[in-house]
Amino acid sequence: MHELLGDAVTDVEARRRTVRVDRFTGPTDFREFFKACYGPTVAVYRAVAADPDLVAELDAALDALAAEHTVDGVMEWEYLLLTAHRRG
Repeated sequence: MHELLGDAVTDVEARRRTVRVDRFTGPTDFREFFKACYGPTVAVYRAVAADPDLVAELDAALDALAAEHTVDGVMEWEYLLLTAHRRG
């Protein structure tokens, strides 16, 4: 992390964590949520909106992603928690 943050911080710690996500009743709910609320996904849908085949491909890819990572209606999403203290 020193390469990214330089000498401005000390005590850098990175921890992998997971969050349990059980709000989606199925892949379609997952897709529709990201399609409406997650900026990068919204932007991609806007970019391909004029091409129904690309929209269908993207729909299918998001449905497959949700199906692949859902077990008994639950997804475990991993994130990285980075903490540091500002020097000085």
